[in-house]
Amino acid sequence: MHYEIRLDAQRNALVVGDRLRASILRALREESYAVSELCLVLNVAQPALSHHLKVLSTAGLVTRRREGNSIFYRRVGTLEDPLRAALFHAIDAAPLAPPLQARIARVHEQRRQQSLAFFASNADAFASQQALISEAEVYAPTIMELIDRQGFTEGAALEIGPGDGTILLALAQRFAPVTGIDHSAAMIAETRRQLKGAAGIRLAQRDFAGLPSRRLYRVLVAAMVLHHMASPQRFFQQANRVLKADGLLVVAELGRHEQRWAADVCGDHWLGFEPQELSDWAARAGLRLVESQFLAQKNGFQIQIHGYAPAP
Repeated sequence: MHYEIRLDAQRNALVVGDRLRASILRALREESYAVSELCLVLNVAQPALSHHLKVLSTAGLVTRRREGNSIFYRRVGTLEDPLRAALFHAIDAAPLAPPLQARIARVHEQRRQQSLAFFASNADAFASQQALISEAEVYAPTIMELIDRQGFTEGAALEIGPGDGTILLALAQRFAPVTGIDHSAAMIAETRRQLKGAAGIRLAQRDFAGLPSRRLYRVLVAAMVLHHMASPQRFFQQANRVLKADGLLVVAELGRHEQRWAADVCGDHWLGFEPQELSDWAARAGLRLVESQFLAQKNGFQIQIHGYAPAP
């Protein structure tokens, strides 16, 4: 057994001994990328990149999955493999080169612009498109029940991507001030139209990732927005920067699915998430899972609702 472990370590060392393969794994540290995006990030032609991705996949270091019309790659988890964890730790010890960081930022900006363009064209019809999966009225009560069970009744609350304002109205009955933000001017205008000046609610066009790192919010809600985000992983990091130390993050999301029409009709960038996937990202961001609920929905979708709190 020890001999087999040493052999695995040697094979993996040989695999990542190639500079480009090590750079691929370093770029995938916190993100998953499509092949075309990795070509841009690493400044390498697709045939060469595909060869190295195949080597890494065969070695069990990366995995792939389809999101809409694209194949995305990500690093394999390390929870049950200390050898792989040690290997990734060694790779990550070297910082990302500034040019690589700049190209990663460009990819994120391209994703963000893609999302903005979709919502600019579909804001007025988005509610009916979203209803093909689930209306906010279905999961909003479960979100509020989770907040109540965790004992949260006061302080500032923030919702990202408030849609028709259903959850904002419920939050305003318990918290003050209550703020809703969206990076899309068209979507926040639609929220404002739906709420018709409801008391106690502030609305603003803001990018969540650009909020100052100040622990202002007792409760933060993100309902059906992570699958539109350029980087769900970085969302959790930012959430922990703006939550109070005794605060609560509530995430309502689709479970992992293969219904690619959702990407076209609803502008989804990601086809849902595995619960463990969300919990892993939260844990790496310094958040601990406190409660989970699961709701079956029409058309074969499942909604998962999780509460996270900053780790002590």
